[in-house]
Amino acid sequence: MSKWRDLNRRQDCGEGHCDLPAGFFRVNYFHGKEMRLADYVDEQRYHAGKMRFHNARLHGAGILCGLRLSVLAPEGTILRIGRGAAVDACGREILVGFDQCVDVAAWFRQQAYRFRDQDGNPCKPDETNRVGLCVVMRHAECGGAPEPVPPDPCGGHDDCGCGCGGSGSCGGADPCGQQAEFGRITEEFELRLIFADEAKTLARHRLFPAAEVIDAAVGTTGGATGLLAALAPPIRERCPGGDAEWLNLGCFHVTVKADQPEEVVAIDDIDYGCASQVLLSTEVIQYLLAGVIAEVDPDLGGPEITAISFRRLDEQRHQFALHLSGKIDAKTLDDEASFGLRQLTRDGWLHPAGEAVKASYSEKILGEAHLDSPAIYIAVASSFLAAGGRYQLFAREDADPVADALLRRLRPRHLSWRFCLRQENPGDALTMHPLGG
Repeated sequence: MSKWRDLNRRQDCGEGHCDLPAGFFRVNYFHGKEMRLADYVDEQRYHAGKMRFHNARLHGAGILCGLRLSVLAPEGTILRIGRGAAVDACGREILVGFDQCVDVAAWFRQQAYRFRDQDGNPCKPDETNRVGLCVVMRHAECGGAPEPVPPDPCGGHDDCGCGCGGSGSCGGADPCGQQAEFGRITEEFELRLIFADEAKTLARHRLFPAAEVIDAAVGTTGGATGLLAALAPPIRERCPGGDAEWLNLGCFHVTVKADQPEEVVAIDDIDYGCASQVLLSTEVIQYLLAGVIAEVDPDLGGPEITAISFRRLDEQRHQFALHLSGKIDAKTLDDEASFGLRQLTRDGWLHPAGEAVKASYSEKILGEAHLDSPAIYIAVASSFLAAGGRYQLFAREDADPVADALLRRLRPRHLSWRFCLRQENPGDALTMHPLGG
């Protein structure tokens, strides 16, 4: 067995994990300190661990740039992966400094031979003689620049399993008895061709919080403050554990011969829809955010609807309370024209008649106002409300804006609160439930 293979076996310690670390510690230097190998290792681990923690928890995993898939030559079967960079779920930067090429036809022949007698052969083409493949990538480390080391004081070992579940002990810098050790570790990458079905599980990344949780928060809250409040519980619930260390760079189809299904004749339909997400740089996010604020919400800093509650006032009326983050100028609120309510029925939208919807404003508990903070109260005729109905409470686009003393508009400017009403048992009070929540 060559020294290259021996030393690399020591590094092959299974799949990577990126759970929340127990903590960080750094070396404390002082005059006269005796430096040992562990001190230098701890110094490296501290800085690498902090950077990876920052990348994983604040930026996430995805493709930073490049890594484009293309066919090297027209009608050929050589796939090219362009140079580029990415960050995996453990926060490790992956740099591909040069274009990489793979002979897809040769790889496919090997797989066809490997699975030739197995049930569920993944090389079996569909009715159009095509097979779906993907390119995945992960972080890897490779030792280089061998250097001489002192003999192991505990003697050599018959195996090189030190640190990876083998029977040898880690008694020195030369566990394999080769009088050499790698002087450098290069952070590299591993590319792999896999079948499309395998890629769905191998390179699956779990967004945190989950996409459906974020979508529900966006659909059931109003304004930035309300959105942050809705996202806080799932974020505070836990820290995500280890995730897939593979990144999906894209998928494609290969066409095989009808009479020789192990022979690839073409690569087509390169698809990035299945690939890992792209991570936007801070300058791109800054540019987009500035545009959004300037075009969509120039009233930043003004009063904001942070929550909406619902209760019964009396036999004839129910009341919506729009909780506000700040005061408004009461003179800008039109009790009849500022807000509207409509119900979606099988025949279309239904609007309440006459003065069935009336708005008012209060900053303290007074009369029908029950909140000791700024709030807009909207009274609705109970006859317009029914259990099982789907409703939309909205700000009228054709009305003058509700604003504060500095004329900053109430946000969200295009309020659209979608909800349904339920009644558990006959005679029980109606309860409001956001649609999509």
